[in-house]
Amino acid sequence: MRSDRTMVVGLMADAGMPLGRALELEKTLPEQLRSRLDSAVGWKLEVAEFSLPLSANGEVELNAHARTLREAGQWDYLVYLTDLPKYENGEPVATSRNTGSGSAVVVLPALGIVRRKRLQRAVVQVLAALHGVGDPYLRHDGRVPARVDPFSVERRIEAVEAEGDAFETVKGLRGRLLLLIGMVRSNRPWRLVPSLSTAMAAALATGAFGVFYTSIWSMADYLPAQRLALITLLSVTVMGSWLVLHNGLWERPVGDRHREKRVIYNLATLLTIVSAILLMYLALFAVILAGALVIIDAQFLALELGHGVGFGDYLNLSWLSASLGTIAGAVGSGLDNEESVRKATYSRREYERRQISLSNDTEDGA
Repeated sequence: MRSDRTMVVGLMADAGMPLGRALELEKTLPEQLRSRLDSAVGWKLEVAEFSLPLSANGEVELNAHARTLREAGQWDYLVYLTDLPKYENGEPVATSRNTGSGSAVVVLPALGIVRRKRLQRAVVQVLAALHGVGDPYLRHDGRVPARVDPFSVERRIEAVEAEGDAFETVKGLRGRLLLLIGMVRSNRPWRLVPSLSTAMAAALATGAFGVFYTSIWSMADYLPAQRLALITLLSVTVMGSWLVLHNGLWERPVGDRHREKRVIYNLATLLTIVSAILLMYLALFAVILAGALVIIDAQFLALELGHGVGFGDYLNLSWLSASLGTIAGAVGSGLDNEESVRKATYSRREYERRQISLSNDTEDGA
């Protein structure tokens, strides 16, 4: 039998993927909290889009503002979902919590690809600590069972003084790889594809020559798959390098651990751009293949190549044409919406955070 008492959890989230994940949790988390933490009370989740400013050392700092935010929202507990990396003792932080302020931070990139169940588990775990109950997922040895999370990277909880910060970190090379994957996922590279429409148009115009010029047919027929793959790699590299350098996307973060941030931020930017280019490349390849199948008669293609042809020959022709088109599309092309790409970079997000005035935002309601 449920009590009339209700615990209200404020779930603050940065704009973008964190907010989307928070809205997903809004539907399922209250029942999880009731069944796993405390069935004697009702649980209510309130989602708010809100970004915290950065501290002087470039870290997201919740403790200094938690009490004010909780009072403004009339929340019993506060959990903040952010996509900006956070470090403790030289390791990326997955979650941090402070029982004294009744608040916690969940760093989405450190959770990897942010599977829904993994995020839900992280939020339940920090709320269990804030609520003063044991972690409902851990075994007696302090590890997460494989059936709960078979892909879990080894983690540890930092022991701190009473009412101090406690941290869950991701360790070693696997942990940093998990962080990098999560950062690229947070950048949502598929949303950058429309910004490449100018390059796509130039690539398509050039790639169309492969449908009409017999010399490209012969070249595609002669080149082995390894050489075609190398040409593809070259085309993606040329376009990626041009877009990063031409649009000033190389990042120079400041604050604590700026050297490591410089490496991982720029890797995340490069992988985001490359992912967007690959998606564009696949679309270009599909369009050219469809055009080749419609326009080039199989008997005529066989006559030009001097042997019988099949679907594989059309694939090779489209493969080479798409790669040549991508190289041509890169040179002199730019981004239709440079701002959308810059906002996907982590240094730009840090810069915007430094301009936030919390007093103005809290007056509007958090």
